[in-house]
Amino acid sequence: MMTARFHELQARALKAVDQTFSEPVRLFFLRDGMVDPDRPGPLDIEAILRVGEGESTRAGPGESWNTRIVAGKGELHINRLVYPDIVVRVRDKVRAMARPGQPWWSVFAVDDRRPGRLMLQLGEA
Repeated sequence: MMTARFHELQARALKAVDQTFSEPVRLFFLRDGMVDPDRPGPLDIEAILRVGEGESTRAGPGESWNTRIVAGKGELHINRLVYPDIVVRVRDKVRAMARPGQPWWSVFAVDDRRPGRLMLQLGEA
């Protein structure tokens, strides 16, 4: 596999950012709401968790009562150089281990195309 010229610089930058902003999180790998036997877990890692203030939305006219309503949104930024083998899927869970109350999030989307980072879009669980 060929590497781009910027990969070494990128690795140093990711390491510096992670040393400052990472926090302990626990990943729970699920399938149909149960532990996924094909993926190891739960898995404790260090990653950058960014969480918004949260927003309140409601199901409006024409929306089904089954509509998922997200109370708070967040992103988890995982360093692929440190954790190259992690496979995260929609509906997996993330728990912030160092935050008060150890809050939970559900994985709503996975972006594995960014160089150096696995990006997870989260919604409060």
